[in-house]
Formats: sequence, structure tokens, C-alpha cells
Amino acid sequence: MDMQAKHQLTLSVLPRYLKANKEAKKRILDEYCANTGYHRKHAIRKLKEYQLTHGIKWKKPGKHSRRRQKVYNMRVEAALATLWNVYDRICAERIHPNIGQMVRKLSACAILKLDPETLAKVTHISLGTLKRLLRNIREREYKRIHGTTKPGTLLKTQIPLRVGQWEEKEPGFEEMDLVAHCGDSAGGDFAHTLNTTDIHTQWFEAEAVLGKAQERVFKAVQRIRKRLPFELLGIDSDNDGSFINHQMYRYCLEEEIMFTRSRPYKKNDNAHIEQKNWTCVRKVFGYMRIDTVEQVVRMNELFRGVLRYYINFFLPSMKCIKKKRIGSKIVKTYDQARTPYQRVVESAQISEKTKDELRTLYNQLNPVELKREIDRLIQEICDKRSEKRGKSAGVIYGNILK
Repeated sequence: MDMQAKHQLTLSVLPRYLKANKEAKKRILDEYCANTGYHRKHAIRKLKEYQLTHGIKWKKPGKHSRRRQKVYNMRVEAALATLWNVYDRICAERIHPNIGQMVRKLSACAILKLDPETLAKVTHISLGTLKRLLRNIREREYKRIHGTTKPGTLLKTQIPLRVGQWEEKEPGFEEMDLVAHCGDSAGGDFAHTLNTTDIHTQWFEAEAVLGKAQERVFKAVQRIRKRLPFELLGIDSDNDGSFINHQMYRYCLEEEIMFTRSRPYKKNDNAHIEQKNWTCVRKVFGYMRIDTVEQVVRMNELFRGVLRYYINFFLPSMKCIKKKRIGSKIVKTYDQARTPYQRVVESAQISEKTKDELRTLYNQLNPVELKREIDRLIQEICDKRSEKRGKSAGVIYGNILK
């Protein structure tokens, strides 16, 4: 068979081939290969090539090709963008389990006004879709010096080491650490943040002090203890002399508070508080130098008020509940993301009176107003810094909500 005949045969076979089902295509290919002498694979490629070059298309009866309709439109993305900004741009895994409660809170505060269709889409969105949309929203839109911790040489034999995972199942056991706000120079006096986190509930408390004298740190611990919604049962710190001293040791003995410390130069022993140092302190103030009384006063306004409410009542967090080694990898399992407030309310060790007080406080809070007040106080801290240095200072924590 010459080339012209093969050409005509291919054009006549191709429409039948495209219409046929799988079994019929096998018979047509057998017939086509017998007449042309082509190898079966070559015959398939030949028919495909003719289909593309001659523009021959076939749609099966009753079938039609269409693009899938977009379910999550720009209204959904706009609502998610507002929610994400209000809740400190946390990850989708922390938002998803609490998205219904978050939307209800913002609607009650008149921040979100959603029609019923958009509300249903936002509250029933899957985790994968939420991650994809937040990634799209995110796409549109350090200098560090050596640590300032100085080891305490006293009482190391009396204060036991804590190594390994926490086994406590009740609130009141706190990890604490000092965060230095020294900028690029560790000279002179500068502010420190005494940062604490509860192991069971993730409850956050902090206090700013100028310098790190043990008397100032000790009084900051006492002030934090009074603000906790539960009893202080244990303290775990690093080996800084601000914690490892006779004053703190005697206080814990008299108040029957368990006092433990981590191993020197082993930051993973205090993994919970080291993580909170970034999310609750560095993310807010950055690495700028804070060294005036006025700035420390503004910091304590944040820590004792709006920042404390914002983190504890509105920012969900996840806890690692299990680790499993598979070969050279460690696979971690996390619980469902919940706010510290939710974990406190769910705790059986906390009185109903305290829970009712926290519920009443939660109903009175507005996350958007808290965010604006946080931005205002941080701007004042930056302004105090610029006044001292005689130059302007930028806002460290972006003003997301205007």
C-alpha cells in the first residue's frame, strides 16, 4: 500500500476509532495494522498525530467537557484574609478547628458581615482548601548577638534537674525564661521580659523588668503568680543566676512550689518556653534595644492587659502529644488546636467560679480592638526609642488593621 492510500485509510479509520469503546478500538487497530503493516504502537501514535494535525475531535454522546465551577470565591478569600489578620496570621492548622468560633466572635464584634452562603462556605471549609487559600493570601500581600544568660553557681546541688517530657496533667507547672531586649549591644542596663508558659494549658504570662537583678525578677514572678487563673505548683527555669539564688529557692520551699532547672546549654530541656519566646515576645518587639523606664512601663501595659488577653483568649496553639521514631525520623502527633482559655475552661482542676469569670471576660473582649491597642502601645515604645536616639524608629509589629 502506497503512502497516499495509507493517508486516506488513516483519515477514514480515525473517526471510527475515536467513537469506539475499548474493545472496539482493539479490533479497529488489528484491522488497521493488517492493512498498513504498521506496528501496533506506531499505529496508535499515527492516529494520535492525525487527530492533532487535522483537528478531528469527538465528544461522546451525553458527555460534555466543562471546567469545575469555583466554589470558594473572592468573598470567601476576603473573609479569610480579615480573620487571618485579626488572629495574628497563624497557620491553617491552628485556625481550622476553631474557625466557627472565630467567625462568630468577629460577627458579634461587627468585624465580619457575611451573607448566609459565604458564612456556610467559611465555616465548613476543609483544612486543605484553607491552607491553599491562606497561601494565596500570604503571597499577595536578624541580627542576633550572643545570649545574655549567666549561669548561677549556687544551689545547683539542691535544685534538681528536669530532663525529658513533662508528665503533669494539671495546670500550674510553669516554664520560665528571661528574654533580653539589648539590641546589638549588651552594655549598660536594658529591659528583660520574664516570659512564662503553663505546660498543661499553654497559658501565657509575662512581666518586663529593667535589668535582671534577682530582686526584680523575684518580684516579677510574684506578680505573675497573682495573675494566674490557677495555683502555681511548679517552676522550671534555666541556670541563670536570676533564678538560681537563695531568695527564689527559699520562696519555693516556703510556698511548697516545685523548683527544677534544665541542663546547662541544653535548650531543648526548656522547649516550651523557648518557642514562646519567639511567638509571644520576639514577634512583638523584635530585636530592638529597650532601655528606658517609660518603655518598660508600656511593655507592662501590654503584658498585663491587651497582649495577655489577645494571646490567651484568641490565639489557638497545638501541643505535641506523642513522638514515634521511624528509622532516622521522628514523627510527632499533635492535638487539636485550642486557645489557652479553652484549655483552662476544659480543665477539671480549676474551679467553676474562675471559669465563669473567664467566660464573662471573653464575652467582653474584641480581638480587633485588642490588636489596635497592641499596635498603639508598640508605636509608643518605638517613639520613646526614637526620642532618645534622635531619629525615627519604624514599627516593629505591623499595623495590620487600620
